[in-house]
Amino acid sequence: MLSGPSFIPNTVNNAIILCHGYGASGDDLADLVPSLSAALPNTAFFCPNAPYELPFGGYEWFSLNDYQPDAMVGIDYLTVLMDRAKPATALVRDFCSDIMRRDGISSDRILVGGFSQGGLVALQTALTFPSPIAGAIGMSAVPVLFGKSFPPESVKQKPPVLLTHGSADPVVPPVAFELNKAQLQSVGISPTTLVSTGLGHGIDNPCLHQVQVFAADCLKISQ
Repeated sequence: MLSGPSFIPNTVNNAIILCHGYGASGDDLADLVPSLSAALPNTAFFCPNAPYELPFGGYEWFSLNDYQPDAMVGIDYLTVLMDRAKPATALVRDFCSDIMRRDGISSDRILVGGFSQGGLVALQTALTFPSPIAGAIGMSAVPVLFGKSFPPESVKQKPPVLLTHGSADPVVPPVAFELNKAQLQSVGISPTTLVSTGLGHGIDNPCLHQVQVFAADCLKISQ
C-alpha cells in the first residue's frame, strides 16, 4: 500500500495523484499543491512515496541502476523500462481505486500526474486503468514505448494528456519528449504540450501554470 503526503478538503469532488521522480519522495511534489489547489477547489491531492526505498535516501518506482541519458530514447532500454514500471503502475492503479471507494468519486474525477520516472508511471496508469480517467500529466517524463513490453492493445483508456519538458533537460533529453508525443499519437492520443525554454530537469512556473489550466479543464472546474 502506497503512502505519503495528502491534502484532503472537507468536500472531495476530484482527486489528483502526483508521482515523484527517482530519488525523491512525495514531499517534493507536495510543494506544488498550494499553488495548484488555489485554482482547483474540492480537489484532494495525494503525493505517494514510490514503493522502493533507496540506500542513499529517497525512493524509486523502478530501477534505473543502468541509466544513461542517451538510453532514454533507446528502443531496447525503454522496452526494459516498460516492464520494470508495471509493478509500480499496478500499485498506483490500486491506490486510485482505494480513493474512489473511500471518497465516493468516479474514475473520471481522478487525474494522475508524475515527474520523470513518475511521469511514465502516471501515463501507464491512466492508459491501462479499467475505467475512464480524467487525464494524465507527464512532466519531464520517461517516454512510453509501445511494443513487446507495452503492446498497443493494452491501452484501455485514451484520456487527455499533458506533456511538459525543459528544452535544456540533461536527464531525460528533449528528444525523449518528442518520442513520448509520437508514441501517444500512434495510439490516437494528441497530447497538449509545453516545452519550457532553458529549463533543465525540473518544473518551472510556466509548466506549473499549464498543469493548473489542464487539470481544471479535465476536471471541468471554471477558472
